[in-house]
Amino acid sequence: MTIEAAKHRVSHPDRHLACQEAVERDLQEIIDKANMLGWGTVETMDAIEEVMRHLRLAYAEDPDPAEEPIMDARLFLHKHPTEEG
Repeated sequence: MTIEAAKHRVSHPDRHLACQEAVERDLQEIIDKANMLGWGTVETMDAIEEVMRHLRLAYAEDPDPAEEPIMDARLFLHKHPTEEG
């Protein structure tokens, strides 16, 4: 995989775009590989979208305990700064 490490803090306005850019190359490689193996581009993209829906549902039911509390706390603090910050 060629995904680059996050360069922005969670609260940075460009973080979401940077993440898209970080995963785009590998997603394109998956589509290209599927094409070479006889799968169409649109059906591959549809399959990726469906798999993502399933993963999102599974994650909603059982989030990653190593990630979620930290991310939630950072987002909460960003939206609700403490008296000191």
